Amino acid sequence: MSALPALRRQIVVAATPERAYRAWTERIGAWWPLERFAVFDAGTTVAFEGDEIVETSASGERSVWGTVREAHPPHRLRFSWHPGSDDDRGEVEVAFVGIDATRTLVTLEHRGWEHYAAPAEARDEYRSGWPLVLERFARARSAGESGIEGAEGESGAEREGGAPGPDPVWLVLDHTVGAAAGDGSVFAHPLFGEHLAFLRSAGEAGVLVAAGPLPDDPGHGQTVIRVDPADAAYWVAAAEADGSVAGDLFVLRVRPWAVQVSGV
Repeated sequence: MSALPALRRQIVVAATPERAYRAWTERIGAWWPLERFAVFDAGTTVAFEGDEIVETSASGERSVWGTVREAHPPHRLRFSWHPGSDDDRGEVEVAFVGIDATRTLVTLEHRGWEHYAAPAEARDEYRSGWPLVLERFARARSAGESGIEGAEGESGAEREGGAPGPDPVWLVLDHTVGAAAGDGSVFAHPLFGEHLAFLRSAGEAGVLVAAGPLPDDPGHGQTVIRVDPADAAYWVAAAEADGSVAGDLFVLRVRPWAVQVSGV
């Protein structure tokens, strides 16, 4: 059996990488959905304590969720991940990449499924859990600061008077074969139609530049979209919601592209 691919989820937040990184590392207890994902019962808290991520119960019991292995503020954080267990040690990496002056693309990657007693079951559970965590993070508010919720604002079509807007954001959507593909062709899989529907919607919205497979890299395709900065959060969310991604036919990675020269 081949190794299970890493699980990747992404979201755009209205914050600089510095603010987003601080919100993750310094205020995790303020936004983490402890009512859904915790080791202890009500009244528990979680925080980074040195290099450890520690949950503390109302009675003072402690559970180490993970240990920081690498930190490069404000761009990247990598840590072991084993809430409620000392045996199933996966690894999580969170990256923060600015896409313009006020928005950051947050990428969470969870890997190391071979260290879990039931790898496929663990991956499937986290596949539905991590989006809820990232959504809560995007809605969080840092003390004394404005919220870092998903980017909002006028789209290019809504801007009054036809005034020129900011430079567009180019996004490269990398799609690699996911766990649901099995040994068959992704093009014959029922979920591939969901991917085509997403591409059609991008084309109808006028943001699609190009899309297709890479002939020299089977199982790998790319889509390029060009969007107004205020719409970046919407299109990243739409790419995540693409049924072929949500159904694990493809693993998605969105990457900002600093285009210097274009004929589009």
